[in-house]
Amino acid sequence: MPGVVRRAGFRALGVVAVTLLLGFALHLSRPEAPVSPPEAPSPAAVPARGIDREWELSGARVGDDGTGFFTGEITVTNQAGRARTGLFRLTLSVGGRKVADLVGRTESAVAPGVTVVVELGLGGAFVPGPYAVEFHEAFA
Repeated sequence: MPGVVRRAGFRALGVVAVTLLLGFALHLSRPEAPVSPPEAPSPAAVPARGIDREWELSGARVGDDGTGFFTGEITVTNQAGRARTGLFRLTLSVGGRKVADLVGRTESAVAPGVTVVVELGLGGAFVPGPYAVEFHEAFA
């Protein structure tokens, strides 16, 4: 009879162990509440107009990319008589001190008279404005 009791005890212990393991496995496999990344603030329009090498800047938007760095976009029009690509630099200053250079390029050749929006890459640690803006087409 002691062998039967011992086997029953081991079975009970085995059932408890399996139950605990299954419970732990279910706990680990339970999906957690999704964590949404912080929403990046939208870039704000900055007063920017200019012409450089027959590229006309008609608008610019800059802001914090959500991680503390500058990002933005510019709106440019090809005023030349031929299709071409452009590489652009937007220099931002606050209170007479340069705070960022943002650079972007057209994805493909832009036909004469056509307006495109160009994304600007990260341009250093974000500093709030108001901004003084310089526009340059980097290469002809």
